[in-house]
Amino acid sequence: MKFLSLVSNEWIKIFSRTRTWVFIALPILIVLGVAIYGKVTEDDTVKSNWKQEVTQQNKELKSQIAEAKKDNSPKFVAESLENEYKQNQYALKNDISPYETTSWKFMKDMAPLSSLLGLFVIVIASDIVAGEFAKGTIKMLLIRPYSRWKILLSKLIATLAFAFFLWVILVVATWLFGSILYGFGGMDQPYLSMIDGKVHEKLISEYVLANMGLEFIEFAVTVFLAFMVSTLFYSSSVAIGISLFLTFAGNALVLFISSKSWAKYTLFPNMDLTQYLDEGLQVVKGMSLSFSLGMLAIYSALFLIITFAVFQKRDVKA
Repeated sequence: MKFLSLVSNEWIKIFSRTRTWVFIALPILIVLGVAIYGKVTEDDTVKSNWKQEVTQQNKELKSQIAEAKKDNSPKFVAESLENEYKQNQYALKNDISPYETTSWKFMKDMAPLSSLLGLFVIVIASDIVAGEFAKGTIKMLLIRPYSRWKILLSKLIATLAFAFFLWVILVVATWLFGSILYGFGGMDQPYLSMIDGKVHEKLISEYVLANMGLEFIEFAVTVFLAFMVSTLFYSSSVAIGISLFLTFAGNALVLFISSKSWAKYTLFPNMDLTQYLDEGLQVVKGMSLSFSLGMLAIYSALFLIITFAVFQKRDVKA
């Protein structure tokens, strides 16, 4: 029970900050705004004449594919365009409209918003240890009858809990607003994905649920990385800045090292687990879901070992 009081104390600290409530409110407002805008601007003409729209898209895609191959663009660019072309062809042949919006389709379309939550989680995780040193409040914690590793573990658990809370908020908001505006059905709506260069049809609800689960694993690894950086630096602003830089630079670096044989063993190519839901869109080849999960487990363990080792020997007088 004493340890739970530590976790509870860290949870209260997180929610005592104004920015935390901004982090909670902003995704809800964005989802609501996008939902209303999408409903208001919905074009019934396009929905009823979707085959003409998709046929025109394919004409443009053919031209873009030719240009990508001619300009020697990265291989995955042409592959992505070709996959879109194949999916459109399949939709036309099997009478599957890509313009049919349901609550589950809305949830799928709002999935990229999880990247914003990732930034919020980075800020919280980067500040939760470094902030204590910057303010000098870490001394108040360490004089309490708890070992250092328990204090650090309580901060880690509280941060993970907040990440999960944000994730649940996003899921509930997208489902609720999507259902109110587009109806509560749609679980059996077909979704087209690419596997081994071929179009496969699955339920969109299966895709969305799998996507949510994989995204939370990504959240957890992001927390471990930012938490390690927070432990390494005394300044919370420096810790936040470095964590954000590593995230943005790492994602950009993937494009430059994608052709290297060793690229798959680095962290950031494995951070996008949702790429395995559309296997044709992988930037770095030679990876699988089990491989990426294994790599993320190794990196997470490394981050945690460094975090706890450094915190155990950290000089609180500095």
